[in-house]
Amino acid sequence: MSDPTARPPRFLTEPAAVITEVVLALEPELAPHAVAEAVASIAKTKTRRRTLAQALTCDPELLTSGRPQGPVSVQNLIRALQTIGAKRVVLPRCARCGKQHKLLSLDGDQRICAYCRMKQAAEEDPCVICGRTAHIASRDHLGRARCVHHPDTGDQDPVDVVCDHVASVEPGLPREEVAATVRDVCQLLAHQRQLAWALENNPRLLTGEGAHGPHKLILLIEALLARGARNIVLPRCPFCSTDRKLRHVLDGQRACRACYEKFRVLTCSRCGQDRPIASRTVDGQPLCHPCTRADPVNHEPCTKCGRTALIVRREGDRLLCGRCFRAPVAVCSVCGRTRPCYFAGGEAPRCETCTNRLRPPQTCSRCQNVRQVKYRLPDGSPLCGGCGTIRVPCHICGKTKPLKGRGPDGEGICRTCYDKHPIARRNCVQCGVLERLYHHGLCNSCALDRQLSGLLGGPDGSIRPDLEPVLRCLHRGDPLSLLIWLRSPVPRHLLTALATEKGPVTHELLDGLQHPVKAVRHLRAALAADGVLPARDEQLAQLERWLPRAVGRLEDPADRQVVRGFATWHHLRRLRRIAEKQPLSLHQAVVVRREIKAAVRLVTWLRARGTSLATCTQHDIDDWLNSDIWVRYLARTFLVWSVRNRHAHRVTIPIPPKDSSMVVIEDDQRWAHVRRFVEGDGIDTATRAAGLLLLLFAQPLSRTSRIRVDQVTREGDRTMLTLGSHPTDLPPPLDALVLELVQQRHGYSTLGRSDDHPWLFPGTAGGQPISSRQLMRKLTALGIQARPARNTTLMELASELPAVVLSRLLGLHINRAEKWTKEAGSTRADYAAELSRRQAFRKSQ
Repeated sequence: MSDPTARPPRFLTEPAAVITEVVLALEPELAPHAVAEAVASIAKTKTRRRTLAQALTCDPELLTSGRPQGPVSVQNLIRALQTIGAKRVVLPRCARCGKQHKLLSLDGDQRICAYCRMKQAAEEDPCVICGRTAHIASRDHLGRARCVHHPDTGDQDPVDVVCDHVASVEPGLPREEVAATVRDVCQLLAHQRQLAWALENNPRLLTGEGAHGPHKLILLIEALLARGARNIVLPRCPFCSTDRKLRHVLDGQRACRACYEKFRVLTCSRCGQDRPIASRTVDGQPLCHPCTRADPVNHEPCTKCGRTALIVRREGDRLLCGRCFRAPVAVCSVCGRTRPCYFAGGEAPRCETCTNRLRPPQTCSRCQNVRQVKYRLPDGSPLCGGCGTIRVPCHICGKTKPLKGRGPDGEGICRTCYDKHPIARRNCVQCGVLERLYHHGLCNSCALDRQLSGLLGGPDGSIRPDLEPVLRCLHRGDPLSLLIWLRSPVPRHLLTALATEKGPVTHELLDGLQHPVKAVRHLRAALAADGVLPARDEQLAQLERWLPRAVGRLEDPADRQVVRGFATWHHLRRLRRIAEKQPLSLHQAVVVRREIKAAVRLVTWLRARGTSLATCTQHDIDDWLNSDIWVRYLARTFLVWSVRNRHAHRVTIPIPPKDSSMVVIEDDQRWAHVRRFVEGDGIDTATRAAGLLLLLFAQPLSRTSRIRVDQVTREGDRTMLTLGSHPTDLPPPLDALVLELVQQRHGYSTLGRSDDHPWLFPGTAGGQPISSRQLMRKLTALGIQARPARNTTLMELASELPAVVLSRLLGLHINRAEKWTKEAGSTRADYAAELSRRQAFRKSQ
């Protein structure tokens, strides 16, 4: 058996890196990213990259010697490298004629061009009529070679022959439609002749014996059945008599994949069991399907979650692991409900709940009790939780911990090491998916479905129809993240409270639940992002709910009426107009709360002095300003509004003095932070992008957090971000970081979908952007103070750019931009004015 613990060669695990290293060793002048792009363009599949990497590892001189050896991808790589400026690489020459053509054929271990291959084939197989060793133009129905002077054309067009046979079985189909179908299926003349000869030899191929014909015949039968044919019969597998796709050849007949795999049984070199072979090791030893999936060589980084795992779905450039892939929604054939189902494209889709019921608890192989499966022995025997918990020294880390699993040779592994080992992946007892199981032999999805059904279900286990959208929304999130969220009793009690309520789930229903605000906020955001609840501005809604509590602290009805009027007509009316165009920010809501709190404190303080808002004097307000109440100057807006609306008379609060000093950092320190973000060692993509936008474009974190994906545009190789009225070109590596954020889109949401949102920086709440406070915490942890860093960046930009350019590119107001240019000492405007005066003076003379 092959050693599964042996370290695999790098040309299998990192083929692109190996190829790039070999090329850069020969062509050190080339840019690494250009070489990487060239490798990706000529070897788009993993198999081709591995083949090319293995060939270059064994013989790097294939790129410079000009020898006609190695795979075809070597020639393609040389051509791609020459287009980017490579000078040492040499195209191979044909082993026969010595010309630099495309060498697609092999003559032993040497490569030859297509012309030499045709000459070789003609010499080996001359024309059956004249014996000439010329180019083989075609072959007859017996497979014999024919030159161009003696083609086996027959007396009739092959399409007409096929149409005649179809008409004899299916006379109702129009002949023109059948002919068009034949030409669509068989576009080459050789395929049309092959199909006509097969029907001539056996006309019963159209009525059930199609397994004895060519593959094009089965495709023709499927196309004719799609056009309404009734007498033509799609063949069954001749080995198992099932209606399956016949895509393989076995003993001269077309067979389904299951039968084809059944007759390809060999002894697996990894597990030693006789199973169908899925792949082979580097030294050619066979591997079965489970060992192939468990082999870390075949694991790739998931484009959604980033973890290296077995890829279960490929959608163009997207590679999805089993955790990130979501089953499509269909009508379950068992329960009849519309839910995420397995086999959604087949005749019998099955939801996760019904799949879970098909796998009952099993008998433990040690204690013989019927319990849920917690562990399994190497031979697949089930173990319950009690029998599987054993404390042994871990084979990997050496610590004595509860045994979580065993390695390929039976050695004990603890939980921490087992979770990282590829052998931890098992088939779920319900859905059969191969991944790290959560509990009781269930994968994350099946375990999540069981918990949600128990929390949202009634006494009989059924879920009322009003909660079905909530269940579907929760299932669209990451199962493991949601399972971790449900470990806390607060979310479980929240879902149980929803199950006991009546009617549909609405914003009002969630507002009335007596549960922690954070859990309700996360659930509400997920439901709103999924469309279960209508979208609303949560900052405005929270402010409206908080206002009655804040005003209710006032004992006097007249004071409550004045403060409520100030909050409603001055703040809420303005905020509602803003919310119609864009969501309110946390800063806007905090400012309003502080001013309302200041109004409540001022009115309360005046009542404690024996006066009121209507009878207070300026002396009272001056004493208020001399107090140590932290909100004393924040009450100015309320007092001005009260005087304007005649709730107070001839009193005012002056504008508080502002500190004119500007806090900045050293320019060298700023560029040191920039270099740190450019290198990106240990810093996540979102933090790097936000930090570079702050240090290069002086974007405040409140605006950075609300950048939308549609603000990012591409024109050729240029990546632009619209921060103001004109788009701004992003320098590398900021352009790559922004594009990576656009492609990721998954965010950090625990509940529901997290990729259907417009934000470049998604937050933890579904469909919501990251908060500026969270960005500030991340930058502060790296030793960066946002405001001083932004002041330094703005000062540097204002000294180099005119105010109008600064305004258009960065989104600053023109007045603000002019103040910054003056603060930076820029004389561009003064110089233009002086130049204009000089020109006018010269013209007057």
